[in-house]
Formats: sequence, structure tokens, C-alpha cells
Amino acid sequence: MKAWLRKGCLACAGLAALGALLALVLGVVFLVQGAPENLEPRELVQELPSPLDGSSDRRSGRVVLSLSSAAVSVVSGPPGEPIRVEAEFDPDVFSLEQSYEEDSAGVWSYRVDFHEKKTLHISVLKIWMGKRSPRVRIVLPRDLPFTLETRMDGGYLDLDLAGMSVASADIELVRGVLDLRVSEPLPAPMKRLGVKSRVGTAILRSLGNASPRALSITHGGGAALVDLDGAWLANANVFFHVALAKGELRLPEGIRVQMLDDEAFPLADTDDEEIPRPTLRVSTYCHMGDIRVVD
Repeated sequence: MKAWLRKGCLACAGLAALGALLALVLGVVFLVQGAPENLEPRELVQELPSPLDGSSDRRSGRVVLSLSSAAVSVVSGPPGEPIRVEAEFDPDVFSLEQSYEEDSAGVWSYRVDFHEKKTLHISVLKIWMGKRSPRVRIVLPRDLPFTLETRMDGGYLDLDLAGMSVASADIELVRGVLDLRVSEPLPAPMKRLGVKSRVGTAILRSLGNASPRALSITHGGGAALVDLDGAWLANANVFFHVALAKGELRLPEGIRVQMLDDEAFPLADTDDEEIPRPTLRVSTYCHMGDIRVVD
């Protein structure tokens, strides 16, 4: 009898704890749903250095984007314009900063930081629960020669390199969604395009319009779609690796493709005159995931 009572008390205590937890979750949900949004507009403008020695060409530099907890779009802007950042967010919860510097050789570096000040603030919880995110829009002029380094710690990153004069790019998604596309061909083939996504969804489209000589894509958990369609101009080494993810690789039409053995990283010289242009040397590797190749 005592054993039965003891088990009954434990069961009641468990149900009480479960009820308290459910009440806490529901309370947070109602609090988040009913909390007012305090979104304010912000705009940052960065003028760029004048050409050296009377040249009409803009000086090349480096763009660094460090982002989190927002819906961010990066687009190309009119030639000759400055870099612009347009945002809408709660300044009590999030911070937006830009910095600019030049070295002794005249090479410039521009950086944008957007991050939350308080991780467990109600505005951040609202984002986690699917409510409206802060919005950041970064406009890079088409005639600006630069290299790009981007890291998104959590959120939605919509990046269109259309027509940009970007020589190389390294893009990292820690968690969230990455939508990378090249909707218009670049003025010249990129030297390198590297994409690393850890957890989330990565959608990469029309990469042929960037025509990178080296394309490296690694994806951890989630789903990844890589579309190689576009106006390829140069030979390219392509590497696509998934760990615990589902991947799909879409090959371009009308372009010569050499599929290499799994785990073989293509290191051939893309400028080798014996390789007809454009030729894509493609290598895929799955750890515990799966890659579907679509012709």
C-alpha cells in the first residue's frame, strides 16, 4: 500500500511539474505575441576613396559583414554611389555599426556589424518564434571592386551579387537561411567563391553568372541546393560537401562537366590551355548525408 502511495505521489509531482512548465511556455508565448514592436529606421552612408593618380577606376578594397538575428539583404546599387545601409530595428535591443579604414597603400576596408545586445530579450524571442525580424539592407555599388567576407550567426541572409565587381567571397552561415544568387553576370570571373553553412537551409542559384574559378561549398545539417546554371566564362574547380544534410546539385546546360571521384578535391589549374573552356571539374563528398546530382 505504501509503495502504491509513493508511486502515486511521484506521478502527481511529475504531472504538476509538467503543468508548471506548460504554463510557463504558454505565458512566454502570450507575452511575446502581445508585446509591442519598437522598430525605428536607420540609414548609414559610407563615401568611398577617390581614384589614385588621376585614374577613373575606383580603388579596390574589402567589405566585411558580421550579422545576426535579422533579415538581411545585400544588393547591387548604381555605379558611382556610396555604400548604403538601410535598417529597421529596435535600438534598445540591437546595435548597428559601420567602420572604415585605409592602410598606407591606400587599400580600404569597410565593415558592418549588426547584432543583438540582449540575447534573451523579448524582441529576440519573437524572432525565434517566427515574428517579424529586424531588417537590414546593404547596397554595394556595381563599379566598386572589392572582396567580400560575410558571417551570419542566425537569421535570414538574401544576397544577390548581380553585376558586382567582386573578386572573391567567403560566406558563412552559422544557422538560419542563406539565399545566394547571381541574377546577372559579373563584369569578370571571380577568383574564388566559398560558402560554409553549418545548420539550416542554403539555396545557391545561378552561380555560373559569377563564373568562379574555384567554388567550394560545405553544408552541415539541413538542406542545400546548389544550382550551377549561368554564363560560365572560365574553367572552374567545384567542390560540394555535405555532412548530415540533404544536398542537390544542378548541373548547367551546354557546359562541359567532368565528374570526379568522391572525396577528390579538384586542384587542376583552371588556366590549363589543354582544358577546353569553359569546363567544370566537379567533386562531391557526403559524410552521413546525401547529394543528388541533376543533369
